Amino acid sequence: MKKRYGILLALLSLVLLLIAGCGGSKAVDTKQPASDGSKQLIMALDPDYETFDPGLAYEVYGLLVLHPVYDTLMQFEENLDAPKYGVAESHEVSKDGLSYTFKLRKGIVFAGGDALTAQDVKWSVERSINLKGNGAFLTDGITSIETPDANTVVFKLKEQDASFLTKLTYNAFGVIDSKLAMANGATNAADAATSDKAKLWFDTHSAGSGPYVIESYTPKVEVVLARNKTYWGKAPYYDKVILKSIPDPGTQLMMLQKGDIDIAFNLGPEHVKQLQDKPGIQIKKAQSMTLTFLLMNRDPKIGGPIANPDVQKAIRLVLDYQGIQTIAGEGSVTPVAPFQVGFLGTLPPRDPKTAQNIEKAKELMKKAGYEKGFKTTLEVATLAVEGMNLPTLAQKIQNDLLQIGIETEIKTSDIMVALDPYRKGQQALSLWYWGPDYPDPNTQLAFLPGNSVGLRANWTAEMNPKLAELGKKASVETDKATRIKYLQEIQAMMDEDSAFDVLLQHARHYATRDNIVGTDYIDLYKINLKDVSAK
Repeated sequence: MKKRYGILLALLSLVLLLIAGCGGSKAVDTKQPASDGSKQLIMALDPDYETFDPGLAYEVYGLLVLHPVYDTLMQFEENLDAPKYGVAESHEVSKDGLSYTFKLRKGIVFAGGDALTAQDVKWSVERSINLKGNGAFLTDGITSIETPDANTVVFKLKEQDASFLTKLTYNAFGVIDSKLAMANGATNAADAATSDKAKLWFDTHSAGSGPYVIESYTPKVEVVLARNKTYWGKAPYYDKVILKSIPDPGTQLMMLQKGDIDIAFNLGPEHVKQLQDKPGIQIKKAQSMTLTFLLMNRDPKIGGPIANPDVQKAIRLVLDYQGIQTIAGEGSVTPVAPFQVGFLGTLPPRDPKTAQNIEKAKELMKKAGYEKGFKTTLEVATLAVEGMNLPTLAQKIQNDLLQIGIETEIKTSDIMVALDPYRKGQQALSLWYWGPDYPDPNTQLAFLPGNSVGLRANWTAEMNPKLAELGKKASVETDKATRIKYLQEIQAMMDEDSAFDVLLQHARHYATRDNIVGTDYIDLYKINLKDVSAK
């Protein structure tokens, strides 16, 4: 799949240069000379990204694009066992665990030509803090950032944080060329949430030092990444990576079989079966960290009867998890709480054959005063998660809830429309998915009452202060055994009282051309694009 846009892009670049040369002022530009694109990787996926601003992006597929564009101090490579150094070359932790000092690699330059310095790291993180985006909570533990010299960055923390190094792998800590970004409307000022004007610029330009730069972005169509010719590390194999928005797994399947794409990333188990023993194609399977869950709003003004804790427990008991796992496909499991199997301290998943208890669910409905049931709305985005269609799962839930008299009207909407009311806590009952921001159980504490995701269900700390306090203890505990103890207590408590019901931890099914290598699944980035090549 080698589409040659080189001549057209070269002519366009020449025209732009002539226009710039005729202007009276100097334009700020990050576009590198166009590659001839002789080696192209084409990947089809069903993306949810809204922006490529490192300080604002928070969607599941955001890091697929942002990781190869913006370097971080720490990063993951082949697996998620432990973070490795990115633009940092070493670090030290103070005896009290409240100070992290990083030494930067020397000689790194951004795609635009500026040298990467400690001041850029400081500016980038301060901008993420002050933008107050959805991922800003990852920076909450930082009290100050110091730069003793151009190659040293010191983070001061409020309290110990066993997950701090893994948090640094997230795009909120992506290092931005501060000079270039400020010239295009970005700021790290305290009022950045209202004064920063660079979001749209970041969507089609690059201010990073990673192996690729963003060449173009057409929402709901494609993202084109081009090789960064100034990259400090090993040059990626491909000149260009084209990420095509193809929501339908069946269409991805056909495109792969026809040779129109190299990777079909959102296949369901039924699609994988169709590819068995097909020449020229290799099937990839992995355990995903993606969860699908029900949000049940605790605010009676929004949730109505759904806000009742007994109703929420009844919903957890009436659902047919065995049937739900059948829809998701082989390899899926159902955790007892929003903590993925594979994370430190996670309890064994539910037994789908015994988890359903319809009679007890009916008793709880009667106790709550809704023996005859009620009507409500189930909101769901028109999206496939790990190859599973969310509206299809919603229909299964709709049928299960009828067994305790809950009649749901399924309301579907585009992901871009659905995200806003979800994040503002305005949905009574909704079906959602979640991927961890960093590979550590601390990221799942967001689901606790009073924390960021908990508040999307209007589940406040006051509603379960014991659970909220236990979450705080777990977040700062550095002793492994004690940390496991806290995490398992949290899961047991959430099995009894929670504004969420985890339905699935998905398996990942995807397929590639058989000459493509380096596509092993890594949950944080999905695929580490800089490592992909052809044989």
